[in-house]
Amino acid sequence: MSFGLPPELHAALLGKRQVFLRGRLDDALASSVISQLLLLRGADGVIDLYIDSSGGDAGAALTVYDFVRTMGATVSTTCLGQVRGAAVLVLAGGAAGRRFAMPHARIQLAELDVDTSHGKLEALAAEVTRQRERWLESLARHTVHSAQHIAQDVAAATWLSAAEARDYGLVDGIVPWRG
Repeated sequence: MSFGLPPELHAALLGKRQVFLRGRLDDALASSVISQLLLLRGADGVIDLYIDSSGGDAGAALTVYDFVRTMGATVSTTCLGQVRGAAVLVLAGGAAGRRFAMPHARIQLAELDVDTSHGKLEALAAEVTRQRERWLESLARHTVHSAQHIAQDVAAATWLSAAEARDYGLVDGIVPWRG
């Protein structure tokens, strides 16, 4: 999936070890991002994962997060524009010291989307609760806050600037201005 980019530009970005997660995070986008990361993981060097996402499915976010954390390559994450909801975990899951936000980036701790198209209502409710708890616990591992504190900020749909996201522990730094 090249996100509307000409194939030669998409190939050039992959050649520079740059992957984009752009748009609502669902199973198709997760699969595309993981496929690109798989292509790059064998070679030496840092992989840059640029994220601009309005959120998406908690399961898809947990899948990308798990892969980034276990793939054996150093993945640097950078917030471009905005990162909301489920995609915040992917941003926070980058390698320690390599999680960034652009100077005018915005990060929103917001309720997660969950795919409810399959299964019985009782089973779905239980799975929604489990995914939310896993997401909160995973996010708490990367921040200075507890899962309970993060849950309160999610309930309030809290927006953070790049500096506030750094102080919260979601990113390690802000990309500096050049020139």
